[in-house]
Amino acid sequence: MKIGIIGAMHQEIQIIKNIIKPYHIKNLINSKIYIGMFKTHEIFLIQSGIGKVSAAIACMTLIQLCKIDLIINSGSAGGLIKTLSIGDLIVPKKICYYDVNLKNFGYSLGQIPTYPKFFRVNNVLFNFFKEVSKQFQLPFYTGIIVSGDSFVRKKVYVNQLKHHFSSAVAVDMESAAIGQVCYKFNIPFIVIKSISDASDNSATVNFKKNIDIASLQSSNFVKIILENIITI
Repeated sequence: MKIGIIGAMHQEIQIIKNIIKPYHIKNLINSKIYIGMFKTHEIFLIQSGIGKVSAAIACMTLIQLCKIDLIINSGSAGGLIKTLSIGDLIVPKKICYYDVNLKNFGYSLGQIPTYPKFFRVNNVLFNFFKEVSKQFQLPFYTGIIVSGDSFVRKKVYVNQLKHHFSSAVAVDMESAAIGQVCYKFNIPFIVIKSISDASDNSATVNFKKNIDIASLQSSNFVKIILENIITI
């Protein structure tokens, strides 16, 4: 199986890069794709860069030029609920944009015309993740991740997000764009994020302090998934 893995930052792909050694590098659309084997799976790893458009370009590259079978988005996220701690894992059932507003045309907040409001992760993959989580005693939170092109760093913004998206547990800057591309091309996808900060007034400092921890947690879960996944 060909598996595409997308991380926005170098910290978010470094551990996975190490586990697929020896890899070779393919340069496509000014991006480096690290291609290696893990067990029987061919892994295509890309650092997308930060933000929705960057993530969408990376996802399109993997789907169109590498012909992958599924996408995993791994990395960090900001927490939106008080029960989350640094390093906690999030595997959402669905994701959406928080910075799309066409309500005056009859669409839901977060919905782009011709697309659903929420992009749902592959249900078979999600259930498989739950089984692996139980087996290896690696609990994760689920719910909704909301995505937008801003780093959320104030409590007032958290309150606004929770007001509009009451089931949201975390916020990031990439996963909804990846979900949209995968929806368009009918590619199964899943999202694995780890909490780096609480999206509050200390978020910038805490993100810089904890990005390595969050990257380690999400990457280790990806590794366990790759060790156990067979097919979908």
